[in-house]
Formats: sequence, C-alpha cells, structure tokens
Amino acid sequence: MSTINVTNIKGKGGASPNLPDGANVTGVLTATSFVGSGANLTGLANTDFINAEQVTVVGIVTANSYRGDGSSLTGVGESIGPWYYNPDVNDTAVTVDTGIGITFNKLVNMGSGTATLKIVNAGVAGTTIQSWGISSVTQPTVTDITLGALVSDLLINQTYQVDIPGPFIVDSVGTNYAGTAYTFTAQDPVRKLWATGSNNAGRLGQNNTTDYSSPVQIPGVTWVDYNFETCRQEHVMTRKTDGTLWAWGQNQGGQLGQGNTTQRSSPVQIPGTTWALAVPLTSDFTIATKTDGTLWGWGVQAHAGMLGQNNTTEYNSPVQTPGTTWRTTAGSISGGYRWATAIKTDGTLWSLGGQNPQGELGQNNRTAYSSAVQIPGTTWNYVGGGNLHACAVKTDGTLWMWGNGNQGKLGQNEPANADKSSPVQVPGTTWSKVSGGENNTVATKTDGTAWAWGYNTDGQLGQNNVVTYSSPVQIPGTNWSQLSNGDNNVIGLKTDGTLWGLGRNSNGTFGNNDVVAHSSPVQINAGETGYTSFMTVGKALLAQQLDQTP
Repeated sequence: MSTINVTNIKGKGGASPNLPDGANVTGVLTATSFVGSGANLTGLANTDFINAEQVTVVGIVTANSYRGDGSSLTGVGESIGPWYYNPDVNDTAVTVDTGIGITFNKLVNMGSGTATLKIVNAGVAGTTIQSWGISSVTQPTVTDITLGALVSDLLINQTYQVDIPGPFIVDSVGTNYAGTAYTFTAQDPVRKLWATGSNNAGRLGQNNTTDYSSPVQIPGVTWVDYNFETCRQEHVMTRKTDGTLWAWGQNQGGQLGQGNTTQRSSPVQIPGTTWALAVPLTSDFTIATKTDGTLWGWGVQAHAGMLGQNNTTEYNSPVQTPGTTWRTTAGSISGGYRWATAIKTDGTLWSLGGQNPQGELGQNNRTAYSSAVQIPGTTWNYVGGGNLHACAVKTDGTLWMWGNGNQGKLGQNEPANADKSSPVQVPGTTWSKVSGGENNTVATKTDGTAWAWGYNTDGQLGQNNVVTYSSPVQIPGTNWSQLSNGDNNVIGLKTDGTLWGLGRNSNGTFGNNDVVAHSSPVQINAGETGYTSFMTVGKALLAQQLDQTP
C-alpha cells in the first residue's frame, strides 16, 4: 500500500476514519487507542519504537517497546527502576549531613521490611548504624522516596552501604521493587572559622591586634564545632578534625599550654592528637578532656587550685587531673573566675577546686578546695559557665544554680546579693542548655524557646529595655539551639544556621560593620547562614560555619 501523507485525517461527517492494516502514516497523529508495535509509524524521530516523549496517547497502549522517560505513562507493565540515587552509587564526595533517597521511573508506594545504613570498611562486616521502617519514609513527589533523617552526621573516611530490600517498595499494582545495595564514602565539609569584634591580645587569630567589625576568616578549613557554654575570657581554644588542639590570645598565665607565657595572635598547637573537648575559662586557665576520658588543665591557679592538682602551682603546659572516666561530650566542662566543674560518665558533677567566696563550688560552704569535690546528685547532664555563679541541667530537664546571686542572676525572684552555696532549682522541667555570664544567665528549652534573667544594662536580655530581671523572661523568637554570654552581650544560634546578637556591640562584635547596641535580637553577619556553633571571647565572637567552598 502507498504511503498516506496527512496533516490531519477526517472521515465522513468529521469522524475519524478506519485505516487499513499496513497503512503508513506520516504527519500529526492523534488517537484514543492503537494496537501494534508501532514499527510502521514514522515522523516520531525513531521508527523502531514509540517515542513516549513525543506522542500523547489517551486510551489503551499496546507496544513492544517505547523510548522516553515515561513520566506520563500509567498502568504500563514495566518493572520498578531507579533513575537517580542520593547519594550517588560509589560517590566519594558525599557531605556528612546528606539525605538518603531514590527517584524511581514510576509511581511507588511503601511495602514492608526495613532499610538499613551500614559501615562496610575493610575489617568491618556491615555494621548497621541506622534502620528505617516504612513508617519512617516520606514521598516528596510521586516517584521519590526519602528515608528518615540521620540520627547523626556521617563520618569521614568511612564507607557506607545503603541496603533497601525488594518488598520495601512496591508499585501501584503491588509488584515488588527488586531491591538495591550500594556504597558511598563521606567527605568532610569545609569547616570555616570566622571572627569579629575586639582583637585585644590577638584573640581574632589574624596575626595582629586590629579590631574587626566585619567577619574575618581564621586560616584553616578543618575546625571542629565548639561544644561548650562558658563565660567571657581572653584566650581561645579550638580543635580540628584530626584531634589536634589549637590556641591563641592572652597567655600571661600560660593558659595557651605552650610551656611559656608568650602572647599569640595566630593559632599555635598544643601537643597531642586525641583532644575531645577544651574549654578556655576566665582568670586565665583551661580545662580539657581527651578521647580516653582523661581530664587535663593548665594556666593560672595561684591562691585557688582550680586545676584539681591539690596545690596552687601555675602550669603553662597540660597536667592531668586524677581519674579516667570524665565525660567528653558537649556541656561536660564549665567554669568561671577561679573555679571549674566537670561531669563524669556516671552523671556525677565535680568541682575541680578553686576559690569559693560566694559558694560557687556548690559544697554548702565557702571553703576553698584544690582537688575535686562532688556536688550532690548523679543525673547531671549539662553545665554552663559563669563568673561567680554556676548553672547546670539534669537529665530530667530541671535547671539548678548556685553561687553569687547579685542582680538576680540565679533566677530565684529574690533580692540582689542572695547567694546560694548549694544548688537551687529554677522553675520549669524542660530546660536544655544554660550559660552563665558575669551578671546574668541565659538558657534554652527543649521547645526551642530562649530565656534570660539578671543584669540588663545594655539590653542583653532581649526585652527591648534595660530592666534587671530576677526570674526568667523569654527572648523573642523560636528555634533557638544555643545561647552564650559575652561582655554584656548575648549571642544566640538558631536551628536554621543563623546567628543573632543582643546587648553591647561596642567593638563591632555583631559583624554588621557598626557598633550599635541592640535590646532586641539582631542577625549577626546579616544574610549569612550555615553556622553550627560559636564562642564568645569577651568583646569578640568566633563562629563556625559549614561550607562546601574552600
């Protein structure tokens, strides 16, 4: 039969005609149904099979093959197949905070079974680190599935395997996915460290003493998040991903751990590669833990003994405090002016020693100690620094405070100077983190709210005034994850990775190229996100930022 060339075919009365078998049709084809392989159809960019990207067909389709993404086809009996993986198969550049999911070639539903994420490095036989049931899976679009959030970031230099069994995913007619198991490797993201504000003693790490009211980067891209709350100080301690510990700033008491008293305006390394947590404290000393659970201290302790050495000797390099079960996680160490506390793995809380004029060692007395003494209780979970007062949260969400009560900073709704030498509870049972300042206290709750009380001369309590409060008042905003005190200012981090400032900004601490104080929260380094932690250093601020750009 000869070829029929048409632009449009109309039968008698406008009805579609019936074409004889074997007819070759070129031009625009519109059909409610057709039967056959489509081998004789032309003008479809490929005469061997139907191009599903170019043909729109309403009705029943019977074909031996088709080409295209099939996104508009339903009820077609092809098997379930992945188009895209996240992370990609055998990818070696996966970020530590990645999501895990697959985009399929057709509509999918949840079936049954458990998906797993395993570590499969050499010598490790598939150690499962997280599992997902079908109730933990979401479908952002009709062809995408996303496993639930990771309970913790991936580790660098580890090979991971995603294992999704066949029955876990089914199509609309109940056909099982064949299943998959593939591996990928996580890379460490770029971890930048930024500084703003006063650069007294070189604490901004710029190899100078120039103040900066806009962020400047400290050299290096492997800095680890800060994981402590503490009061203001004049020196800096921070770790890198390789377990090394670095210091800079004031050093008149040997608090930089260099075996000398030389001031440093750029980072210098403290010996060792297994540091887990290091907290610089006021009165020029440092307390730190290693990954083996040992506790170390160095710096000024004259007439105090807050390094737990049963003496008042000053040390300009690390010395070990007795014990090997000290906790190494966030909120395990705090301190203030000539006192320090630390938590052990059994939940006990210890004052390491120091002066005790306002009862800040929590011993129900005002006696000085030069070795560790236990504060009553066995369920301590998080400690925050102060100056002459201490604060800590228990595992049941209760918040406790002791020491100097000047300016109402113990949150007891009592007159000024109401000192407490034993822990007293602040109302509430959903407290999460706490940080004591020189004359005020700030804390977060598990619902993401932020609270403050005490001295407020620069508006650092966020109440749009300068009124002193002796009971907690809420700081505006939600989704707060961390608060810390500086020099009459408060810095806050939100879960969206933004930083916020309150109070004094005399040296440009807030990074917005001004020195304006704020009595309500103002965003720091306006427009920047990706911050994961920060450290207040007197009138200066250091902030960690995850970034994929070196």
